[in-house]
Amino acid sequence: MRSLILLGSAASLLAACNSAQDAEDVAQESIEAPVPELTPAPLATQAADGTAVALGTWDVSEAASGAQAVFNSEDGTELLAIRCDRLSGSVTMSFAADDGVPVSYRLDAGGEAARVDMIPAGGGLAAEIEPGLAIFHAFGETGQTVSLTSPEGNIVQYPTHPGISRVLYACS
Repeated sequence: MRSLILLGSAASLLAACNSAQDAEDVAQESIEAPVPELTPAPLATQAADGTAVALGTWDVSEAASGAQAVFNSEDGTELLAIRCDRLSGSVTMSFAADDGVPVSYRLDAGGEAARVDMIPAGGGLAAEIEPGLAIFHAFGETGQTVSLTSPEGNIVQYPTHPGISRVLYACS
């Protein structure tokens, strides 16, 4: 009889342990790990001098044939693009402009300035650029702006994006 009482007590204790373990397992399962949320790099909304920056977003992509960074306006219009063609090894910068003739623009970026000779291409203007120059690497700095000044003195400023450095390196 004594053995039966001990056996019954042991069974009760075992059942209680299993219940406690089950409750602990349920508690562990109900706690979900937080889902990581990727945040985009900050885009400048104004230049250092306080003037507005073109509104839109950068879309950076890579493929076997090359890489590109395209700045699209809020309505999806391509405003500025930097493209690398791996086959030819060339990097071009193009932007939307109404000029139908070759023209020189001033590019200001990273504390440097350069003249960029643009030719009509694809409904806008384009120029082949040297990706190793520091002025173009400034496009890849976070939270900065770059500006293009037309011969008439019209300035359009764009925010920079760190993904642009991948485009420049794709053809280096």
